[in-house]
Amino acid sequence: MTEMKSLADKLRASVAEPANVKSVTSGKDSRKKSTAGSNSSKPFAPEILQKILDYDTSSHKTMVHARFDAKTAKMLGHFKMATGVEHTRIAAFAVKYLFDCHPELKTLIKNYIENLEL
Repeated sequence: MTEMKSLADKLRASVAEPANVKSVTSGKDSRKKSTAGSNSSKPFAPEILQKILDYDTSSHKTMVHARFDAKTAKMLGHFKMATGVEHTRIAAFAVKYLFDCHPELKTLIKNYIENLEL
């Protein structure tokens, strides 16, 4: 039983972190420069992926239960397999990014709290 479990863990680890993503997480750029005359390809790891990988969740202790539609949940699973990024990390990053990019949401919350009657 433990042999099967360790084999499954090895397989899961190899699928979770492909070689291309390992080079991105280590800070090395594995992309080759495009030559003149050829179609320039998009970089393998976009800047947003590096921001997600750099996002520190070590001090996060509060749990939130979120529901996703089937298509989004499947995409999150595929994203995890392709990059090794856990669902919780991407959800935490996405919510923080949302509030950082849209400060009017924070203002809405502040106004609600100010008008709250006890």
